[in-house]
Amino acid sequence: MPGLFGDTSAYYGTVEQQGQLTLHLHMIIWIRKCLSPQEIRDHLLSDDSEFQIRLIQYLESVHKGDYFTGAQDMVLIMRHKQSLQPGYYDFTEVLPNTPPSHCDQPSGCADCKAGNTSESWWGYFRHMVDMIINKCNIHSCHSNTWADGTLKQNANVKGCLDNKWKKCKACFPRKIVKETTVDKETSHINIIKKEAWINTFTPLISYIFCCNTDVTSLHSGTAIKAVLVYVTDYIIKPGLKMHAIFECI
Repeated sequence: MPGLFGDTSAYYGTVEQQGQLTLHLHMIIWIRKCLSPQEIRDHLLSDDSEFQIRLIQYLESVHKGDYFTGAQDMVLIMRHKQSLQPGYYDFTEVLPNTPPSHCDQPSGCADCKAGNTSESWWGYFRHMVDMIINKCNIHSCHSNTWADGTLKQNANVKGCLDNKWKKCKACFPRKIVKETTVDKETSHINIIKKEAWINTFTPLISYIFCCNTDVTSLHSGTAIKAVLVYVTDYIIKPGLKMHAIFECI
């Protein structure tokens, strides 16, 4: 089955309900005829430069760790200005706009504006993805607590700093990577990532779902095993917590 990431051979996902009755999905996708982590490692540690170039091109084409239109502070200012405009609506609460119809004419037709329409739509797409990421994907270590560490009203948990080391459990801020590189000793791929407070994401998925999503490629056997254990662990979790049941009643 063809898809955004390639021909999909299998997928598995589980949905969990959080304390505030919101749902989130964890999913793993297997790509048909993909190489094993060991095979990828062998290619990267060899002198197969063409394989490395094509692999990096693929990874950078399906997910990214920064914005299209500028740095995070600039996008935040742009989103704030947009929210002050008359007729503004919350773009996370409406369906996304569909792209213009595809034109099969290679050279176009006289007085046809389809080409300009397509270009303007892609500009709109990049702008909206940035707005969605800026609103939904930025991690905050103090979203549930005040500056003095006290819990905010209606917050169910203290958040990512609730540990004896007082360090973010989600490992934010993340390391800035200016360009994609491959470690010649370990074969680890460091994907370009210019923003420290967001995860990597796939623009098309963010545009369609209009909510917080993140996407990553599992490069090692260790990472694959860890994610499989994490995701399949949700099978044995109860569907509803007791306090959530009482809130529904």
